[in-house]
Amino acid sequence: MSRGYRLLVRAYPPGRRRGELLDTFAEAGRVRPTAREAVNLLRHGLRARLGRPASRGVVVLATLIALVTGFVGAAVAARIAWEFAPAYPSGARLEAIKESVFPGLRPVSERNGDGLFFDVGERSYGEVFLYGHDEDFAFSTVWIGPDGNFIKGDYPAWTAAAQQRLVAEGWQVSDAEVTGATWIATGEIDDSGRAFTATRGGLSLSVQTETDVVDTPAGSFYASAELNRLTPGWITAAGVLGLLVFALLGWLITGWASRRTQDARGTVRSLTREPAVLALVLLFPQALLGLIGMVREPLAGGPPIAPFWSLSLTYGFGCGFLGFLLFAVSLITAAVAGRPARVEVSA
Repeated sequence: MSRGYRLLVRAYPPGRRRGELLDTFAEAGRVRPTAREAVNLLRHGLRARLGRPASRGVVVLATLIALVTGFVGAAVAARIAWEFAPAYPSGARLEAIKESVFPGLRPVSERNGDGLFFDVGERSYGEVFLYGHDEDFAFSTVWIGPDGNFIKGDYPAWTAAAQQRLVAEGWQVSDAEVTGATWIATGEIDDSGRAFTATRGGLSLSVQTETDVVDTPAGSFYASAELNRLTPGWITAAGVLGLLVFALLGWLITGWASRRTQDARGTVRSLTREPAVLALVLLFPQALLGLIGMVREPLAGGPPIAPFWSLSLTYGFGCGFLGFLLFAVSLITAAVAGRPARVEVSA
């Protein structure tokens, strides 16, 4: 009997069913599992983990919980991975970028956050734990601009020259877009600026020129650039791995609680089920939005403005905290008042 079969049957809960399956495959002379056999063993094994063979609700509950725990795993893994992302350029490297965009204009730069993220409220770790982040929580960026903020001359010509300079420095530069207010009557854009982006070495540079900024001197225009980091592919991979591992963990824990309480009294079953359902009401919308953001982030192609899990620590922080407390109530009830099922349920 191959190791592949032995690993696959571990999808089933501990018990005699594992041995029965191995004996069946051995008698049939099976050596290696086919793809179809692997899928069937995993599907039926994970279903058997939940017990309650007559209930479809437990499958739905386990699926939703797995999505929530998978989102948490993806967020934790991505958050840790970001700590190892390359830092913003500084010193001579940053000065070279500034001079490429604003040559001879004594450009200045300012970073809007000391660490990986920017929080307007500047909350400490303790405050974040108690209250979550400020609603403007996002990745930190580096602002770059000419001394005095304004440049004399023609902004379309300056924009084209800036694009050429960046191309010469090895940046991949997008076409410049016309910016400005939109006339309601015609739907046309009131041409008052240009904008383009450039990418190189995991960095994204957004350059903007405008003539409608308050107090713009005659014959001049406002100009600025913002430096952001693109999401490295290995950070996305870390998030996907965290998603898969924690989703499986959520399914297995749900199965453990289900099998442990399926023969319990009604009160115990209610104290296990109702808090978990209420927790899902609070947590699943956050998880769904976060997972959608996780999928969209690499497809968008640009730098991430905020991490895909940011809404969970801003607008939904209080609900999230309560949701996990309710999950804890369910697990504690199953551990203290539940009992292992007397009869193993197999698929």
